[in-house]
Amino acid sequence: MQKSEKRAAPPGAGGAARRVCIITFGCQMNEADSEGIAAAFRRRGYTLTDDIKKADAVVVNTCTVRQKAEDKAISQIGRLRVWKEKRPEGKVFVVGCAAQKLGGKNIKHRFPFVDEVVGAKSIEKFEDSLIAQLGPSPEGETEHQNIYRSPQTAYTTVMRGCSLKCSYCIVPAVRGPAVCLSPEAVLEDAAAKLKAGAKEIVLLGQTVNSYKYGKTTFSELLKKTLALPGLARLRFMSPHPVYFDDAFTALLASEPKLARHMHLPVQSGSDRILRLMRRGYTRGAYLGLLERLRGAAPDLAVSTDFIVGYPGETEQDFADTLALVEEGRFSLAYCFKYSPRTDRPEMSATISEAEMEARLEKLLAAVKKNSRLVLNERIGKIEEVLFETETYGRASGNFAVRVKAGGTPGKVEKVLTAGAEKNTLNGKIL
Repeated sequence: MQKSEKRAAPPGAGGAARRVCIITFGCQMNEADSEGIAAAFRRRGYTLTDDIKKADAVVVNTCTVRQKAEDKAISQIGRLRVWKEKRPEGKVFVVGCAAQKLGGKNIKHRFPFVDEVVGAKSIEKFEDSLIAQLGPSPEGETEHQNIYRSPQTAYTTVMRGCSLKCSYCIVPAVRGPAVCLSPEAVLEDAAAKLKAGAKEIVLLGQTVNSYKYGKTTFSELLKKTLALPGLARLRFMSPHPVYFDDAFTALLASEPKLARHMHLPVQSGSDRILRLMRRGYTRGAYLGLLERLRGAAPDLAVSTDFIVGYPGETEQDFADTLALVEEGRFSLAYCFKYSPRTDRPEMSATISEAEMEARLEKLLAAVKKNSRLVLNERIGKIEEVLFETETYGRASGNFAVRVKAGGTPGKVEKVLTAGAEKNTLNGKIL
C-alpha cells in the first residue's frame, strides 16, 4: 500500500539550533525507516522540522513502487538545488527504494549537490553515511519518538525485502529477498516503543505473515508480542493471502488484543489476471480465506489493494474486479492504475490512459459505495476504541470514531456507535 509524501515533524519540533527535515514518500516500511533515521539525527542533537528553509540537513526517503511515486521523489530532490546553493554547508541525503533503483552514481551525476545516497538494501547502514558527513554520534540511545502515526501507535519492522515474484512489483529488486529479524530483536524494539508510551504496535513486513526465524513462526511471534507488558492492541501489515495457516486463525479467534482489521491486498478479481500477476491464489481461494478469517472473528474488517489496467486486462476481467468489491465486503480499498516497472515490451499497458482512468473511476465509485455500506453496518454496535485524544480514536476494526468528550488518550474504551459522518463513526462511551 503506497502512501503520499509526508514530512516528519512531531509537535514542538524545530526549536533547536540544528534541524533536519525528513521527507518520506511511499509505504509504512519507508515511514518506519525514516523514524530510525530521525533517531540517528536526534543522537547528534538534531530536532525535526517540516520547514526546509530552517533545516540544516534534508533527507528524502524515496519510493519507486509506481512511476508517479518515483517522479515525485526525483522532483523533490531537484527542488533542493536552490536550498543547497543558499546553504552550501547543509547536507542532503537521498535514501530508499528509488535510490536503490537509480543508483548512487546516477543520482549524484544528475544532482551533484547530493551528499549521500543510501539504497533500500543498505538502509540499516545509514549510520555510516551520517558518520561520513557529521561524525560519530555520542554513546547511548534516544527514546523512540513516533513521527507519522498517533503517539499511541508505533511501527516495529519484523522483516525486510520480499522473495515473491509478482510480475508487476519492483520491491524484490530494490529491497532484496526476504530477511527476517530475530524474535529477540523484534520484541526488544516493540518493548522499547511500549516503554516510550505507545499502546499499539504495528508489525511491518512486505509479506509479514511469511515470517519465520528458526522455529519461530509468524503466529508464535504474534503470541510473544501480545504478551509484552503495556500492549493494548497489536496490528500487522501487509500480509499475503497464501501464508495464513490454522495456527493464525486460532489465535485470531482467541486473542482480543489482536486487531479486528486486516489489510489484505488482492490486486484483481480475475483469475486470469491473478495468474498473470503470479499472485499464487485464485479469486475463490481469496474469498475462502476471507470466510475462514471472518469465521474466527465475525467483526473482522478487511481492506485491500486493487490494480486496474494490468496488461491484457479485458472488460470481463475488470467486471470480475468490480464484482469482488461487493463480494469481499471491504471496508476500504486503495486503487491504482497499472504502472510498468520494467522496460520489457510485454509488460506495457494494453489499454489507453483514458480507458485506464475510466476504469479507475468506476472502481473508486464502487469502493466508496461499498465502504459506506460496511461503515453503516457498524452503527448501533459496541466498538473497542483506543483513544488518541479526548474525542477521537480508532476501533479495533480500524474505523475512526468520535465522541463528544470523555476519552482518555492511550486507553481502550467501549463506545456505543450511534451514527456516521463521512468516514467516521460517532458514538458515546459506555
